[in-house]
Formats: sequence, C-alpha cells, structure tokens
Amino acid sequence: MIRVEHLKKYFPIKHGIIRKKTMWLKAVDDVSFEIQKGETFGLVGESGSGKSTLGRTILRLYEPTSGKIYFGDVEITSLTKAELKKMRPKMQMIYQDPYSSLNPRLTVFDIIAEPLKEHGYKNPKERVLELLEAVGLSEEHAKKYPDELSGGQCQRIAIARALALNPEFIVLDEPTSALDVSVQAQVLNLLETLQKELELTYLFISHDLGVVRYLANRVGVMYLGKLVEMGNIDQVFETPKHPYTKMLLDSIPIPDPKLRSLRLQKTVLRGEIPSPLNPPAGCRFNTRCPYAKEICKKEEPQLVEVEKNHFVMCHFAEEM
Repeated sequence: MIRVEHLKKYFPIKHGIIRKKTMWLKAVDDVSFEIQKGETFGLVGESGSGKSTLGRTILRLYEPTSGKIYFGDVEITSLTKAELKKMRPKMQMIYQDPYSSLNPRLTVFDIIAEPLKEHGYKNPKERVLELLEAVGLSEEHAKKYPDELSGGQCQRIAIARALALNPEFIVLDEPTSALDVSVQAQVLNLLETLQKELELTYLFISHDLGVVRYLANRVGVMYLGKLVEMGNIDQVFETPKHPYTKMLLDSIPIPDPKLRSLRLQKTVLRGEIPSPLNPPAGCRFNTRCPYAKEICKKEEPQLVEVEKNHFVMCHFAEEM
C-alpha cells in the first residue's frame, strides 16, 4: 500500500548575526521501505530519531526534501494540493496528545463532523453517531467538549475523527504514550479490532517496544534519520542484527527477577543521540557503539538483506 523510496526531509536552520548562514537538520535521511496492505508496520527508536517526521512526511504534512512516496500506484509526492486533497480521505493520522489534537472550542459532534463537512457530507449526524459507537462511546458524548472528557475518551474521539472518511491507511504517532497503562490496553485493543473489521493498514510509531511487539507485523528501527534495521517482528526481536536494536531490546524492563538474572549479556545504551544538525561521519551509531571499528567512522554502511526480509545497516551485521 505504501512505498517510500530514498525519502529525505531536511529542515533549514538559520544562524549567524544576520541569519544568512543555513545549516540543515537532517530529520529523515534517505529512507526506503514498504508497508503491505492490511499490516501494521511498527517504527521504533529514541526521541529525536526522526520517527514522527517520517510519518508526517509520508502523509505530506511535511513536504519532502527529495525522494518518492507511493500510495498504491499513485506517486503522491508529485500531486498538486488540489489532487492531494482528493487523496486525503484515504490517509489519516492519530496524534500522541489527544487533548492538543482536538479543538477545545468545538463539541465532540463538531470535531468528528468537521472532516465530513469538508468533503461534502450534507447531513453527518448519522455517521457521527455510528463512529462514536464504533469507538465505544455513546450519543451523550457528542454534546461534550474535550475538557469534559478523560484522556482515553479524547483519544477515542481522535480515532473516530480519523475513521470518518473511511481511510485505508492511518499513521499512529505514539497514540497511547500520554495515557494511563490500563487505558493504553483498551485503546490498543480498540485499534486492533478496528483494523480487522475495517481492513486498515497502520504505520505505528512508538518508543515502547513492548507495545510494538504486541501490535505490529513488521518493524523498522530508526536512528538519527536512518532506518538501521527492518524485518518481521520475530526476526528483529528474537535475532536483532544491529547493535542499536540489541541495546534497545536490552533496555526493556523485566519484572521477574529470575528472568532478569538470565540476561547475561545486557549492553547498556550509552551517551546521548548526536545532533541531526551535525551527524557523525560513517555509521551514525559509531559514537555510541561498543563494537565500532575504524571503517565505521569513515564509511557509511548500506541497508543489506542478511536473511529473507530482514535488512540491517551495519558493516558487521553477519557477525552479530
């Protein structure tokens, strides 16, 4: 359903006394991957790795610096604004913070009805009530404002709004990270149910590896604007080949002391992620990698297939 080819998104940063000098923040730097129809593709990585920027650029909420994005057979990077508006109903996004993504001056009914009216629905009442029921809310919620609802209810409203125009593809940008743990489980179960019933395709962005493993079919690991590992969920979680992926997995808390003691080769992720304004030469992970050698500091590795459908960007992936 989605194909991304050599996608880049750079943000210009002006500096200097008269702000004429420009540096480029390389948020997404030459990323290629595909999302199959009906699957959930998880995207993980630390804050600042470029996950959210990638999701927004795929929907052209940010204009790409270069590269191509295909929705089915349509290259959406070349569409005009008018042409893109016709495609918008098929592609939607659910944001991290349910409160800031909803207009506090509108009732729940108006929030959900807004995209329907924008795309030509004359009498959206029946559709709004149908959507409220689909996300586990009632007609009574339609008259309320966002500040009268809980975080979980607001996120259900955001989901209903995203579903209003019968989309095929939804970008979920950390949709549960602002919610309590018990509410997270309810929302995740709702998203899973809706995906099956409506045959939706998801790009699920998260820093929570446990949530990604629960929901995703395939996963990509991002680091400093690069996709450093990608594969089926079991491949990446059971046999990670990139040092960064290994360290992310080692950082998952294990509550059982007996199981925790069996983790003999735990590697701690050291240091901070470098600035995307001035990324390291060679492999971008070399400044934090315990296995880095001289070649890692000079030559950037390519994303190569180490086993069927399992891709890794590391000079020493075969040895991991």
